[in-house]
Amino acid sequence: MSLQAHEEHHVEVVVTFAAAARPYEHEYPKATTVGQVLSDALAAFGIAADGTTRYYLLHDGSEVDAGTFLDDLRGGHGHGHQVKLALRTETISGSR
Repeated sequence: MSLQAHEEHHVEVVVTFAAAARPYEHEYPKATTVGQVLSDALAAFGIAADGTTRYYLLHDGSEVDAGTFLDDLRGGHGHGHQVKLALRTETISGSR
């Protein structure tokens, strides 16, 4: 596969997290869902779900549905082959 063909089918993803020393960076096929990226980013940051916190990703300041494809995020936002996401947390009410 040529470099150009590879770039057309893949997206470079950068996930930042305030509590992490450096961002999570990985290249994914453009048909990958945000949910998969979230799962991989949590693992890379050493975060295990404990039932007390909800984790989600933001793109351009808005929460992104886990079923959204990466290819949908890069269109029209001027990011080209890169998608920048931010990991956020929210404490679940009533959790113990």
